[in-house]
Amino acid sequence: MITTRLKNDNWALHQIAERQPTPGSLIKGTMPKADYLLVLAQQLLVNTALDAALQTHASNDLISPLFDQHQLLTPYIREDLAFFEVDTDSITPNPGTRRYIDHIAAHKDQPLHLLGLHYVRLGACNGNTFVARIVRKAFNLADNQGTRYLDPFGKAQRKQWVAFKSGIDALTLDQAQQDELFAGTRAAYVLSINLDLADYKNADALLAEHGKTLDKSAFDEHHSVHVTKEMQQELTSNDQ
Repeated sequence: MITTRLKNDNWALHQIAERQPTPGSLIKGTMPKADYLLVLAQQLLVNTALDAALQTHASNDLISPLFDQHQLLTPYIREDLAFFEVDTDSITPNPGTRRYIDHIAAHKDQPLHLLGLHYVRLGACNGNTFVARIVRKAFNLADNQGTRYLDPFGKAQRKQWVAFKSGIDALTLDQAQQDELFAGTRAAYVLSINLDLADYKNADALLAEHGKTLDKSAFDEHHSVHVTKEMQQELTSNDQ
């Protein structure tokens, strides 16, 4: 299946991405609120660019069966920033964000590449459902206050993710098209890792740096460091 390749071929980069300081401090509940607002602000710029690029291909025969307006994450981030009364007009991109935005612009005419970027951010919502709980506890927030971006779909997350993956697996793609989709997913992980880095590191450099500490068996068991077996069971219980 296509999504099996997307997962298995990128497991190492996926694991590296989750080891970065930003997701690490979020899952531990140690990130100061000011830093959390900075993360949201930069994510607003990235997701605004990706949402706009995807929308230009909304009628594409390959994209349209998978694409739904509720998957666009920009409105959820704006809701969070509005809750914290952040002036979004004053936000400027840091180097990592600028790289991500430039990458989206460079691939704006490649719908399957954009779908690959989109695939990774939607998949992240599985673990972020639980990260949102930790953030709400750390900042004494109620319900979805300030965490809609992390947990945009609530209990429907798992159903929607399974349906989205099934839609991708149902696509009839030749090898070149599959490679374009794969390149998008790989780029999403590399660019996300580099959001925390002033100087860009490509996939080869990242894999060389972290290679000795990567653990495929741990990835296969938990998939995400954010999702324990108990959390996975909770997600799966929402399938019915």
